[in-house]
Amino acid sequence: MPWLAQAACMPAYRAIGDLMAERDMQKITRCFCEVWPAMFLQTLPLAGLFALPLWLATGWSWQAMGAYLLLLGAHVLFVQSLVLANVGERRGLWAVAWGAYALALAVVPTVWILPPLVAAATQIAAMGRQLSHVRVFERLDHRNFAADALRGLLLGSVLWADKFVLFLATDGTFQVIVVFMAMLPAVLAYNFYFVNMAPHVDRAVSGLHRAIEKETLPVLASRSTLLSYVVDRSVLRTGAVGMMLTLAAALLLGGLQPNHVLLSVTVAVASWTFMMLTLLSYELDYIGEKITAQTLGAVHLVVSILAFAVFSTNGAYALLLLADLVLVAGAWALYKRHWAQPEYTLFWRHATSW
Repeated sequence: MPWLAQAACMPAYRAIGDLMAERDMQKITRCFCEVWPAMFLQTLPLAGLFALPLWLATGWSWQAMGAYLLLLGAHVLFVQSLVLANVGERRGLWAVAWGAYALALAVVPTVWILPPLVAAATQIAAMGRQLSHVRVFERLDHRNFAADALRGLLLGSVLWADKFVLFLATDGTFQVIVVFMAMLPAVLAYNFYFVNMAPHVDRAVSGLHRAIEKETLPVLASRSTLLSYVVDRSVLRTGAVGMMLTLAAALLLGGLQPNHVLLSVTVAVASWTFMMLTLLSYELDYIGEKITAQTLGAVHLVVSILAFAVFSTNGAYALLLLADLVLVAGAWALYKRHWAQPEYTLFWRHATSW
């Protein structure tokens, strides 16, 4: 579901993109409500991309596959409902959603459809009167929707594809707790970036845009240097936090699961490379190198499929670790080239192409 979520939510940001700079949440909420019903329906066929290979690999019954598709649909509703909380940086509302999800899961775990629906209800209630605009039922352009969904799938594959492919390759018979705990540091570090680092990057980018519009060239050069420094610091600090968490998780799992210490260390370090490649791809996508970022995701996805098709779990993660170290090195070189002069990549390159 985390992989599907990026494809499910990416089109929403195109729909509200022109309004995000103003931070007028009433306008943003109204626009989102106008496109949400149609966008939700457009997203549902993406569940088939995950259901078909799962059915072919596992041979689950039609009842089980129906439950799987229904659960995916409910979670698509939930993750799309979180878009407004993320855009408005309403951390409390975001926490309420996940708190409701956890509470429903803890109190009535057998009612498996309830957690995403209860969590989505908390976000829908917060939309208030703007919710009436769902009646507009504005359809997103199919070509733009397809491009955004593909972009989300490829960018999301770096951090999440290996878990899905691992499940298919092993029919679910793998060390779930070890793999989950080993990948958790990478997920925490990735969220650390968006909660603590991304706002600084956004403010620095806004400062550069203002300098391009109004300031002299010396001021523009200063803003450009500052932006490069802020982005570099954000990436490197996130990498350092991720590595420290990875070391802690490896030591903890070594004590709790001594029989699987090699697996836990391999998955933990590989997950760190996944996180760094995802972060660098995000930065490339942010600055306009969308095809480059998607190509990195596509290469990682192909390597993941081949690795788990040929090797055992340990061997597959070891191969992914080596492959992604190469990809991270390449992504870092591309990242440095494009962020060294952000004013050119963000603006002047497009202006001169006219």
